[in-house]
Amino acid sequence: MRNYLKLIRHEGNASLFLALETSVISLLAGRPIHVHVEGLRGTGKTTIIRGARSILPSIERVKGCVYNCHPRAPHCPEHRGLSEDDIARIGTEEIDMPFLEISHAAKIGTVVGTLDLSKMVDRTRPEAALLPGILPRANRGIVFIDEINRLADTSPELTDILLDIMGTKPGRLQVEEAGFQSFEIPVTLCVWAASNPDEEPGALEDIRRQLSDRFDFTVNMGRPSELDVVKEILMLSEQGSGEDGADLGPEIEVFRSVIAQRAARYGDVKIGDDLRSLLAEIYVDFGLESLRSIESIALGAKARAAFEGRNSVTGSDLMKVLSLALRHRVDMSTLSSIAKFLEERLEQQKVERRCERGSTTPGGDTRLHDLHDPFKSHTQGQKLDTRGKDGLKDNPNTNGFLERFMSGMGLDRLFKAREHGHYMDEMVGGPGGSGGPAIAQGPSGGVQAPQPDVQVASPPEKARRLSSLPGDSLMFTEEDLRGK
Repeated sequence: MRNYLKLIRHEGNASLFLALETSVISLLAGRPIHVHVEGLRGTGKTTIIRGARSILPSIERVKGCVYNCHPRAPHCPEHRGLSEDDIARIGTEEIDMPFLEISHAAKIGTVVGTLDLSKMVDRTRPEAALLPGILPRANRGIVFIDEINRLADTSPELTDILLDIMGTKPGRLQVEEAGFQSFEIPVTLCVWAASNPDEEPGALEDIRRQLSDRFDFTVNMGRPSELDVVKEILMLSEQGSGEDGADLGPEIEVFRSVIAQRAARYGDVKIGDDLRSLLAEIYVDFGLESLRSIESIALGAKARAAFEGRNSVTGSDLMKVLSLALRHRVDMSTLSSIAKFLEERLEQQKVERRCERGSTTPGGDTRLHDLHDPFKSHTQGQKLDTRGKDGLKDNPNTNGFLERFMSGMGLDRLFKAREHGHYMDEMVGGPGGSGGPAIAQGPSGGVQAPQPDVQVASPPEKARRLSSLPGDSLMFTEEDLRGK
């Protein structure tokens, strides 16, 4: 198999890498994310999907169980209901995570299960038994379906089975065969699929919309557009496909270990009420049909947070998976509107959180908030040591009006006096002050407002309504005003 980590990444396939890695994390956590990739033929869709097999970590199962029963939650007809002691006597084993493929020409018996003829014709101990198909054997693993649009068009029975498998998490599989009592087993697996919507029979959502909606993520695969990227792909192709089972290198083992460790954190990852409310608002306000749309966003965001080693979902996690979860469920105009809405609301929430912490500017500057008390210490108990020459921080929002205002009110001298440790003398005009009466004492001992250093003039005449003014009197230049 190909070394997944050595596959060439570019702008056109970056979303597919992100979707597959997110899906593996979610599968290990028991919440599978199904992925469908669409794109032109020959762009590497199948290569990347099959290459991802190299990063799949191992799983532990009940020894010899073809249904891959989890030792702590056995589910197959043979091991269901066994106690921990019973499982311990049987034993457990580590196996590679299953990665099985279904072709568009597959039969029902191959996919679900059929009679085990080898046991029926066994001369020493003949018995009637079922041979599990691809889906039950892929439990806790991956099923890859290439050209799924053709399967949906030619095999409606298999499509119905996929609908049951992908409809819930875990899915349900009904196994039926003549002469046997039918039974239903839970199946936890990820369905990865690829198709070319520009070729017959067309896009999956046009053939079987229900099946299209079952996919949590749909990726639009793009072609490489940079010369250097194409050259790297050619060089990799010349080196061989690596399908001979050669050693993939230690970096793959490290990556597998990291994925397993990060997936173990999935259960600890939380989505805050503010982000959950945003998802609900998107669903209601934009009239989304399927609840799976926002459920897929939430699942993907949690998996991304776990993959990056965090215990809480951020707005960035939502933005990363938004288009993957919605592009096959809404038109591009609606998707663009939702993305813009989410981005604006996330920014608004950031501003609100900063305000709650005492900030009134998007940049987190607390000095404007403290202007009501110019002698208040910085929030970290430090001096205002980043001000400019006039006692104010060099900020385009404050260097204009506020700078002139504070200078005119004499507050700039108070800032300067504070830096030298004698601003109280400056306040009362005492000997430690700068000589100017920034804030002087009144006759009764109180503190008077500082006397401004700017000239104040009254308006040239009493204000009148605009409707009462003639048309040629609505606008004046400074010279006109001086001449009146």
